[in-house]
Amino acid sequence: MDRDRTEPTRLLEIEKELAGPERDSALARYDAVLAALGRRLESAMKEGMPPDEFPKAEALREANTLARKILRLTTRVGG
Repeated sequence: MDRDRTEPTRLLEIEKELAGPERDSALARYDAVLAALGRRLESAMKEGMPPDEFPKAEALREANTLARKILRLTTRVGG
């Protein structure tokens, strides 16, 4: 991700990609990133972590699941 862009601008670019003619490839690309994050989180949680880190990891896992759902809905609405 280009660090020169502001987050709102980058989010608008992602939204345009997901609504454009290449939405299927954009969906696959962004979903792959989120799926990889999900696998890393699951692995870390299975391997064990300090008790104070577990709630943070659980919240991130839930946010990741929600992000994947929103990503799919965005492409459905945009399509």
